[in-house]
Amino acid sequence: MAVLNPNNWHWIDKNTLPWSKEYFNQKFDELCVAVPEEKVVKVSSVVVKGDSNVSQRKGKPICYYDLHLTMDVLLDEDNVGSVEIPEFMHDDMDFEIKMNCSDAEIRDQLNKVFIPKLMELMGQYQKDLLEEHSRDLQMSN
Repeated sequence: MAVLNPNNWHWIDKNTLPWSKEYFNQKFDELCVAVPEEKVVKVSSVVVKGDSNVSQRKGKPICYYDLHLTMDVLLDEDNVGSVEIPEFMHDDMDFEIKMNCSDAEIRDQLNKVFIPKLMELMGQYQKDLLEEHSRDLQMSN
């Protein structure tokens, strides 16, 4: 009997972009942040583009991703804005967040309460990605 990948030594790669799209849609759907005047900032839609992969080399799981995320956020029917993360990468957790919102008060609320929650969520992605997919890459010998 031939062993195709002894000790899980050889490179194995898994495309995780479909999972990532589902992940961010679910996480952002759950992300509602209360702001003053009994209002809530909520993500109404998310677009995820780019690359996301979990790989295994020499028996160790690694991930690499370069994602572009765009989300529409709303405070109420009249106040809509967007938040964009143009480069969310596996090796750089210091990523840029762009906001497009004409109302200065809403922009301030986004900065004060929404962006910290968003940063917390983004910081959890890599851990969740590896936890979910690294076990799929191991082959029993």
